[in-house]
Amino acid sequence: MKKMMLLTPLSTLLVLALSSQAMAASLDVTFTATLRETTCDMKIEGGTGDGNNNTIPIGTGGKTSLADIVSGSDAASTTFKLKIVNCPASLAKLKTTVTGSASGYVKAGIVNAATTSPADYMAVTVARVSAPDAPFEVNSTDDSKRLVWTTAEISSKEVPLVARLVETQAGKATTGNFSAIATFNFTYE
Repeated sequence: MKKMMLLTPLSTLLVLALSSQAMAASLDVTFTATLRETTCDMKIEGGTGDGNNNTIPIGTGGKTSLADIVSGSDAASTTFKLKIVNCPASLAKLKTTVTGSASGYVKAGIVNAATTSPADYMAVTVARVSAPDAPFEVNSTDDSKRLVWTTAEISSKEVPLVARLVETQAGKATTGNFSAIATFNFTYE
């Protein structure tokens, strides 16, 4: 949430107090502060967890085949939602940056962080359910590359998303465990 607050440090107040005595003149000081309501409370719906830290499995029972990943099958994806739980009525804009360890090959991919028998040349992408082939670029603050909520999504207080396992380099993906952490950072206006 953009906040505007004009504050004068204590040292400035002391200087003003001392200088008014030295000059023997009166000085009117006006402080102005514009305070806005607190930021929104957001939750994740899908998978398991408390809504703040969820584990969202991809595939049946958290398993999918390499063939499904390579072919782009829906079996290598899962849906979830970001939800507005509590937000001031003044909310006009909401932007979300997907952060994580970005792939060096696929800018929209978050790399595998599994340490035990990890799958290689794999990443997970996040996109709108309505635009699954246009995933958000990881760590981008460019509005054309991150999630900018529509007026309808703000009104409905949710945005349906899809997480998809993808190959980061054609023909190089290997089987194994996959785990990635995506953090959603919100900017409010």
